[in-house]
Amino acid sequence: RLLGRLARENAQRNPSRTAITAAALMIGIALVAFVTVFAAGIKSTVAQVVDENFAGGLIIQNSDGFSPIPNGTARAAAKVPGVETVPTIRSAQVKSLSGGGTVRASAPSPDIEKALNLEWKEGGPADLTGLRDDQALLSDEFASDQGLSVGDTVRVLTQTGARPSFEVAGTFDSKLGLFGSIVITQAALAREAAQTQDQIDFVVTEPGTDQAKLQTLLTAGVEALFPVAEVLNQQELKEDRESQVGQLVTLFYALLALAIVISVLGVINTLALSIYERRRELGMVRAIGMSRRQVRTMIRYESVITALIGAILGMALGIVFATLIAQPLKDEGFTLSYPIGSLIAILLLAAIVGVIAAILPARRAARLNVLESLQYE
Repeated sequence: RLLGRLARENAQRNPSRTAITAAALMIGIALVAFVTVFAAGIKSTVAQVVDENFAGGLIIQNSDGFSPIPNGTARAAAKVPGVETVPTIRSAQVKSLSGGGTVRASAPSPDIEKALNLEWKEGGPADLTGLRDDQALLSDEFASDQGLSVGDTVRVLTQTGARPSFEVAGTFDSKLGLFGSIVITQAALAREAAQTQDQIDFVVTEPGTDQAKLQTLLTAGVEALFPVAEVLNQQELKEDRESQVGQLVTLFYALLALAIVISVLGVINTLALSIYERRRELGMVRAIGMSRRQVRTMIRYESVITALIGAILGMALGIVFATLIAQPLKDEGFTLSYPIGSLIAILLLAAIVGVIAAILPARRAARLNVLESLQYE
């Protein structure tokens, strides 16, 4: 208790230096907390979107998670006993000629609503099943940004150089871009963008079908014919999407590790300067009976206190920043999630960083010559 009190008093003697060190650590921890909270929100949102929009059954996608799958995959899957139908989605990147930048155009098969629950803003299922090659459905976000409504015309530039125009037949909830920004027919996508491969196939099972056994059959058949394809159930689909988010978060953590290393060096530098300025004080406490071990403990207390001050302030700042960033995304279905366990782990990591940063300064303070320190001015 006495050592902790001395450590706090020593930290308060150089408030500017302690504040600068804590601020450096605070920035690093704030970025880590922001990425952690925001990534947890993305994962929970992905799971929610899959649960709300995926009507069950199985899906077939490329094993890399984003490339198209070979032609014939859907036809092969439809022949498996227990499969009712296989709705498909194709997609391509197009550029809006009205200033909307590059967006994704999707081309689902007319029976897609057997696999996905589409929430309509203007129009209904009949507009999708009866969509003509010169018509398009727009996400509500894209339609709002472009100032378009039903009956208007949207023009795009495709990867083949074509500049087709489509009449807006309806609008739907974007749901984090599940269908992209523009929905057209597969015939129009093939003609204008030369895209004939499916992006993802949805396997709708017949009532009473054992989905686990069907997945085993599809895996053995489809993946044997098309090695790049994989068959996933709803839970595996969520895990796959969450793992992609996790890979991105890992990359961010690797970049942020540099900021943490710089913060550790700042703590070490502050403690080293503090020891140099307090040589007489350290010599005095040693002279009245403080052991070398107790000196090292006191220095570690100072380091941990400084680290935790920066960590707590940084975590609060990161959480607030993530909350503010998430507000405009709520309309798109984004749900913020606070991973309490991960945040506690960050605080514990900050305390460990404080202990590690104090190793060299604490050894130096413990090895000071008592007589020379008492004479230091």
